[in-house]
Amino acid sequence: MSLGRWQMVVAGAALAATTACGRNVDLEKVPVGSEVTLTRQDGGVVKGPLQRVDPSTVVVKVGNRDKTVPRAQISEAAVDEPNTPAKPLPPVAKFREFVVAAGTPIHVKLMTSVASNTSRAEEPISAELTEPIVVDAVEVAPAGSAVTGTVLHAQPSAKVKGLASLALRFETLRAGDESHAVGMTYERTAEPTKGSDAKKIGIPAAGGAVLGAILGGKKGAAIGGVVGGGAGAAVVLSTAGKEVELPAGTVLKLTLDRDVEIKVPIK
Repeated sequence: MSLGRWQMVVAGAALAATTACGRNVDLEKVPVGSEVTLTRQDGGVVKGPLQRVDPSTVVVKVGNRDKTVPRAQISEAAVDEPNTPAKPLPPVAKFREFVVAAGTPIHVKLMTSVASNTSRAEEPISAELTEPIVVDAVEVAPAGSAVTGTVLHAQPSAKVKGLASLALRFETLRAGDESHAVGMTYERTAEPTKGSDAKKIGIPAAGGAVLGAILGGKKGAAIGGVVGGGAGAAVVLSTAGKEVELPAGTVLKLTLDRDVEIKVPIK
């Protein structure tokens, strides 16, 4: 190889090295709070304000949570300068990584009808998001995404005492082609019927106290007070109370009880 040809090769290598260094910043010298983009070797991209740089990890705030990225997994790091166009991601980038924080409100519409007197524990239930889940202005799970779970508890109303109750547990969120483990619980107890029961018995002045004794389990002590109610008392003592009924289409407001990590493909 001629000297001129060799000089051109060396110059090209130096230029390539300079360009690579320009993209791959020294995180040790980046001020905390700076917006950074970290690209993992597996194609994952983490963007957000830099929180901390440790010998083996880098911590970036994503949404309302800190996300820790092992330094050994980072193939490229860049600083996102304010008021400038975003730098193009490297070819290896495949998806962005987001954290949906515990405590995030989630609204779902039931696709399955459930009720305290017809549903059973461990019965599967399905729902879908009525609103998208958004983190850092990016939609990580669109409206209509499937949410599934099971009936935790279904207690029908009992005669004389015992309010109906229903509890549901949602455990899976389908976002794009990925399923994510979630934790969201919904519980509801039927409203008491003491007021309407007292009217049926026909003793408005003492009805509340008498029904309270009955519903509290002191049936023997209160039975004399309801005998005078005649047919009304018989109806109360033989009729179960209200049930908890949630037909398909019912919208429930839930809350995430754990952080959920979601990967969004880069288009």
